[in-house]
Amino acid sequence: MKRILLGLFSLVFLTLTACGTQELPRNTGTYGATDGLELFLSEHQPVKEPWTEEDFETLHSYMQPETFEQTFTVAQIQELMEEKETVERLTAEQAAEDVHLTFDLLAYGYGGYHYFGGNEVFLPIRDTILDRLSHMETIETTELRNLLWDNLSPVLIDSHFNIHTSLSVPYDTEKKFLQQTYYVPDFYFDDPTGIDSQYVKHTIGPEGAITYCLATVCTSPEALPNSLIIEGKEHTLKWVVAESVSRTSEEAEQIYSETTVAAKQLPVIRSYALRGDQTKLEAFTATGTAYRKAPQLVLDLRGNRGGQDIYSDVWLNNFSDINVKAKNLFVHKRSNLYYATYEFDDTFSGDWEFGTKSDGIPWKRDNLVFVLIDNNTASSGETFARLLSFGHRVILVGCNTMGCSTFANNIDYYLPNSGINLYFGHSLCFFDCIENREGVGLFPDLWVNPADSLDAVVRLCKYYGLIENKSNFKDLFIK
Repeated sequence: MKRILLGLFSLVFLTLTACGTQELPRNTGTYGATDGLELFLSEHQPVKEPWTEEDFETLHSYMQPETFEQTFTVAQIQELMEEKETVERLTAEQAAEDVHLTFDLLAYGYGGYHYFGGNEVFLPIRDTILDRLSHMETIETTELRNLLWDNLSPVLIDSHFNIHTSLSVPYDTEKKFLQQTYYVPDFYFDDPTGIDSQYVKHTIGPEGAITYCLATVCTSPEALPNSLIIEGKEHTLKWVVAESVSRTSEEAEQIYSETTVAAKQLPVIRSYALRGDQTKLEAFTATGTAYRKAPQLVLDLRGNRGGQDIYSDVWLNNFSDINVKAKNLFVHKRSNLYYATYEFDDTFSGDWEFGTKSDGIPWKRDNLVFVLIDNNTASSGETFARLLSFGHRVILVGCNTMGCSTFANNIDYYLPNSGINLYFGHSLCFFDCIENREGVGLFPDLWVNPADSLDAVVRLCKYYGLIENKSNFKDLFIK
């Protein structure tokens, strides 16, 4: 009798195992069926409206014409660009000279000067700092730096902008406008009915199906709800901040890397930076051609803080085989400072020029591309992710990017008396809309803790049957 029961148990076990190999467990939600991924893609096709006359009028209000008198000679500009050792203390008169120079540099060179209010905003700030100095005989350089930072940083919602010194003295560099993704870990649901839409996001569930999670972007979790009613039941919520990825010391000099995961069926290209060794950057752009036939690809931009847009443009042109363009408006402030800085010449016109005016050129291939992003994806890394998002079968996975792309062509200048370093951009760049997305960034299509996003993509590929056991995968799909 025991042998009969054991035999029946074994038969049932083998039957269940065999069924498991034929079909993975399916969720009951919208995207749980076999065609759930295609349904999700059909709902998330990129739609870009062309720029309007109102958009151009708004942009032109930030491009106020200047007299651009030659405040700086080419020799003076070159001197300002040479790194200097920071002195520890200077006289109030020397400090005042550096303050005047700071605001001259901003007025004549900073692309965001009129965006943030022009003379009406900046000159009162300058005068407040000068008034403070008028009551001093000497000042420590770090205190001068903090005076500049404390008065300018609340006004300049610009993730690139910075003021620092070479002194190893701690000081505040916090940018209070920077927002991060907060989410409730290990909490998934299929029915978002009745939940505030600002908290409901698409995600990749534990089995790999697309489903829903709780996630949102903010500067602090204090205002987030402690509980919500979801699918008829009240749940106590514990919000945590998403874990962004940083380059390790071993990765510091890397431009990119290539690997495969999921039994070597899913190629992964990680782009660490878009600057550095020219030969390696060109090798990275060539991978766009090499992986053109891969049915699915992961492009990992986590921790990519940028460099030059040209390399992402070339990579995508190689991959898509068309000249892809993002929707953007890119304008340069044509001051003597801008031209001499970029080694054109010392001419200037006193107005602005358009670098790019584009309604965008989307691209379409059969490839499925997963782009991993996080809060450390910034500058040209962020514009790369945005450019990729123009693809019809591209899915951004992770959390919001840093929001660091509105003010471009950033340059270091060094004040002559103190050695304080100013870092700011000469250009304005808007994507999708005339809106400052600094500190907010680009949102993913699937919200996943970035530290776990690659594993989540593998789960998704397995769940929807994208991974096949082809022993000659590389020969078939990778040039």
